[in-house]
Amino acid sequence: MRIETREIFIEEGDAGKRLDLFLTSRFGKFSRNEWQKRIDAHEIRINGNIARAARKINLGDTVEFSYSMRDEPEVDTNILIIYEDADYLVIDKPAGLPVHPSGIYKTQTVTTLLVERSLLKTPYLLYRLDRETSGVLVLGKNRKAAAAFHRILRAGLITKEYVVAVEGCVGGAFDAKGFIFRLPDSRLPRQRFYKESTPPSTAMEIQSCHTRFTPLKTMHETTLLKAELFTGRMHQIRATLFSLGYPVIGDKLYGVNPNFYFDFADNTLTQSDWKKLRLKRSALHCKKLSLKHPVTGINWVLQTEIPKDILSIF
Repeated sequence: MRIETREIFIEEGDAGKRLDLFLTSRFGKFSRNEWQKRIDAHEIRINGNIARAARKINLGDTVEFSYSMRDEPEVDTNILIIYEDADYLVIDKPAGLPVHPSGIYKTQTVTTLLVERSLLKTPYLLYRLDRETSGVLVLGKNRKAAAAFHRILRAGLITKEYVVAVEGCVGGAFDAKGFIFRLPDSRLPRQRFYKESTPPSTAMEIQSCHTRFTPLKTMHETTLLKAELFTGRMHQIRATLFSLGYPVIGDKLYGVNPNFYFDFADNTLTQSDWKKLRLKRSALHCKKLSLKHPVTGINWVLQTEIPKDILSIF
C-alpha cells in the first residue's frame, strides 16, 4: 500500500457548500457520516488548516486529504503497432492498460510505456479508450498532426466501429438516438444514463448521442453487437446499453450489478461475483476507424481482430 494526497481547488460552482456535503457529492464512495468522521479525525485540511464539517468552502480554497492506495497492479503491456508514419503511431491497446497516468496507475500506461520504449518522444493523445477497453488507438507524433486529426474528429468525419458483448438476446439492428446525462443522486458520480426522450428534470451534463447497434452473434443469452458511433460521448456505448437493459459483460460500472464497481475497487469481489461478470474486463473493443489521413488525405482504414477473450464468451 502507498499513501496518496489529493488536492481539490474549489471553483465557483462549489463555493458556499458545506465541506462534508461537498466531499460526499464529489466522492460518492464514502457516505456523509464517513466523511464527517474523517473530518473530526483532522484528516481533512482547507488551505493547510484543519477543517470542520460545517465549514463552508469558498472560491479559491484548496481542500486536501490523504488516502491509502494499493500498489500499482501488473497489467498486459503487450502493445501492438498497427500503423506508423512520420505523423502518427497507431496501436492495438490491450485491455486493462490505461492510456495515461491516473489513480493507482503511474508507470503501466500507454503513454509512459511508449516513451520508455523510445517509440514516441512526446505522445499526443487524440482520443481516449477506457482502461478495460481494448482496440485501435491513434497517437500523434507532433502538435501539427494532432491538430489536423482533431479538426477531422470535430467535423464528424471519422467512422468508429466497436464490438461489445452484452447480457440478453438482441433481436435485430436498432438506432439508439437520444440523450446521455448524469444524475445528482447517483452513488457513482462517473456513471451516465441514456434516455431516448427528454431526460429527468434533475439530469445534469445533458448531451445528445447516437449509436447504431447490429447483432453479430447470439448464444447462451448473450449477444455480440457491432456499435457504430455517430457522436463521441463519455461512456456512450456502455451507458446506452445498460439503460436499455443490456448490461455489458464484465463491466463493473455498467454490468449486471453496479455495486461491483465498489467491490472491485476494494478488491472484495467473490468467485460468485466474477462468475456473474463472466469476464475479467469490460467486453468492449474498438475494432475499426475509417477516415481520410489528416495529413496526406489518403483513405485510411485502421482495424484489429476481435480479442479472444470476448470471442470465448460465444
